[in-house]
Amino acid sequence: MDTRGVSNDPGLEGRPYPVKMNYAISGAGRQRAAEMSAVQTRYLGPCPVNFEDYLALIRSQVSGKSPVTDAQLKRALGELELEQHIIDQIGGAMVSRASLFIFGAPGNGKSTITERMALLMGAPIEIPHAVALGDEIIRVIDPVYHKVAEGEQPIDRRLVRVERPVVTAGGELKLQQLDLTYDSQNRYYEAPLQWKANAGVFVIDDFGRQEVPPMRLLNRFIVPMEKKIDYLDLSASGRKIELPFLCQVVFSTNLSPTELVDEAFLRRMAYKIGIGNPTPEAFGRILRFECDRQGVPWDEKSIGYLLNNLYGKKPLRGSHPRALVARLVDLANYRQQPPRLTPQSLKEAFDACFNPALGSLVEDDWARPAIG
Repeated sequence: MDTRGVSNDPGLEGRPYPVKMNYAISGAGRQRAAEMSAVQTRYLGPCPVNFEDYLALIRSQVSGKSPVTDAQLKRALGELELEQHIIDQIGGAMVSRASLFIFGAPGNGKSTITERMALLMGAPIEIPHAVALGDEIIRVIDPVYHKVAEGEQPIDRRLVRVERPVVTAGGELKLQQLDLTYDSQNRYYEAPLQWKANAGVFVIDDFGRQEVPPMRLLNRFIVPMEKKIDYLDLSASGRKIELPFLCQVVFSTNLSPTELVDEAFLRRMAYKIGIGNPTPEAFGRILRFECDRQGVPWDEKSIGYLLNNLYGKKPLRGSHPRALVARLVDLANYRQQPPRLTPQSLKEAFDACFNPALGSLVEDDWARPAIG
C-alpha cells in the first residue's frame, strides 16, 4: 500500500516489530477509494451468478412440455363451474405454455383461473439472487413473486429454490416496468417483471385499463412471444442483452374484445377463451357450494325464488353466490339467529349486494371502450 501511495506508515507504537503496525489512509488513497466507489456497484447480497450460467440454468428448467392431465386440471380448478371445452382449452394452453387471452364479464372466474393454473406449472425451480454481466449486477429475486419452496435449499447459496412464479400486473402496469430499472445510488439493476416471471406465468390483468394504449403494450410483447427472446438495455453502460422469454403470458380482460383488440392481436394469441355467465343450473350448484362452505343449511326452493323473483332477467355472475351467502350470514349474526335460506333473508342479502338505488345490477363493462 505504501508503494501504491494509498497509505502512510506512521511507524511502530513504541513496540518491537511486528507486534503492531499503524497505517493511515493518504490523500491519494482517499481519492482512489472515491473513484472506485463512483464506478462500482454497492450491491450487498449473495454473490451473483454469471449471466451465461443463469441462461443454462433457466433453460434447463423449462425444457419440454408441461405434464398436465385433465384430472389434475379439474382438481386445481376445484369449485369453478366451467364447461368441458373451456377446461380443454386451458389444458392445451398449459401443456404447450402458449399465450392465452381470457375475456368475459367481471365476476366469472378469470382471475381465479390464472391463480389455479399456477398450481400445475411444475416442480419448484432454482433462481439466483442476482446475475452479473461483467461488473454490472442485476437483482433477480423478489419476495413479492418468489415464494421459497419447502424442503432443502441448494448447497450453492447463490441460488434459491422457489415455487414457479406467478407475476400479475394490472391497471397500474407501465412500460417502464418491462425494462431493467437502474438504481443510480446503489449502482445495480432490478430485473423487469417478465424476467421475474421466467419459468412461470406472467398475467396482464385488467388488460385495456392501463395508461398505455393496449396495442402499444401488445407491441412490446410481439417479439418476445414469437421469438422467445427479449432484448433489454443496460442503461448505465449502453449494452444490450438477450434474455430468454420463458414465461407463459396470459392477457385477461373484462372489456369487450371488439373494442379492445384487432385481428393482428388475436392472431398472435394461441388460445382465445371466453368465460361466459353461468347457467341457472350452474349458478344453483355454486350457491349450494357456498352454503355448505359458510354453514348455511341448503333449501332447494331457495334457488327458484332467487332466480325468478329477485334476478329475473338480470345477468348471473359466478361470484354472486359467495357475496349473497356472506351477507345473509352477516345479517343472521347481527340478529343472533342461525342463518337460513328464506325469501326474506335472500331479499335482504340481495338488496345489500345490489341496492336498487344503484340502477343496473352489474355495471356493463362490455359497453365501456378501452383506454387509448
